[in-house]
This record gives sequence, structure tokens and C-alpha cells, in this order.
Amino acid sequence: MQMMSKGSIRFLIAAVLACLLQTQGTRTAAAQADPRQILTAVIQQLQTGTPNWSWYGPQLWQTIAMQTGNSGVYPQLVQLGQVTNVVLNGQTQLPAGPVYSLVAQHQQGVSTWLLGISLYTNRIEYANFNIGSTPQSLPAPPVPLPQTAAPTPGSVPNPPANAPPQTSGTSEACRRFPNLC
Repeated sequence: MQMMSKGSIRFLIAAVLACLLQTQGTRTAAAQADPRQILTAVIQQLQTGTPNWSWYGPQLWQTIAMQTGNSGVYPQLVQLGQVTNVVLNGQTQLPAGPVYSLVAQHQQGVSTWLLGISLYTNRIEYANFNIGSTPQSLPAPPVPLPQTAAPTPGSVPNPPANAPPQTSGTSEACRRFPNLC
């Protein structure tokens, strides 16, 4: 058996630690069950130009890059300032994951969001935001979520708790969020 030098052992330990830290970072978005916390972090990333690629699906990542000229910064969000509160207005469950309707209160205004998070990839596959009013005015109205298709005769009205709800691939929700159907 060959002995390892102290330098080789240090390198091996450093490599293992780096892998563990990288793995921990990629699970952050999935580990946070509260969509309000996820949105707060997403906004901070998009205000500072530090989006974590492991949080976003490939199509959304490309959209962010295209819309921001590869800077990762949305000037509209920067102008709103730091997030002071996030309200969850609703949720629609699609076959591949939920779409959340959220309103973020900032220091200088309001942004309304739709976030779709895949149950399969644990990544944000859909994101859309609109800039609302100033903090002194009334809160922005909730973003309407599309309704899923009504159950068909003979379908099971209450699926098991661990099964995603059954929706038609042609429902309004699936047409609007195809990455989650």
C-alpha cells in the first residue's frame, strides 16, 4: 500500500469539501419550501447580477441572460429597492409542479410575480414579474392564476395526497406553463 503525502491528503480533503459545498449550494432553492423566501432570494439575485444557475431551468436561464444582456440584472428591480415583505396570493398545482402568485413589497414600490417550480428538477422553470405601484398606495392586486381543467366523469376527484393532481394537457394552465405539464 502506498502512503499519501500531506499535500495529497490536503488536496483530497479540499476537493471533498469543495464538492460538498457545491452540492449544498445547488440544493438551496429546492430545500426552501416557502415560495416567499425563494422569491426574496430570486429578486436579490436579479438586482445584484448574481443569479445562481442551479436554481433556474435552462430555458428560463437563457431568457434571463437574453433580457439582461448577460448581466443578470433587471434595472426595474434595482430601482424598486430591497424587498421588505412578500405575500403569497395563490397557487395552482400543475402536473410537474406548482405555480405561485406572489406580491413583493419593496422599499420603492411593488412587484407582482408568477413563479413555477418543477417537482422533477427542483428548479424554477417559469418566472414572470410586473412592476406595480409605490408603497404608499394600495397593494398590487393578485396576479390571476389560470384554472386547471375540470375533472372528467369517471375521474378520481380526490387523488392520493402524494400524487400530483390530474390536469388536461390542454388546460389553460398547461398552455400557459407548458414546462410544468
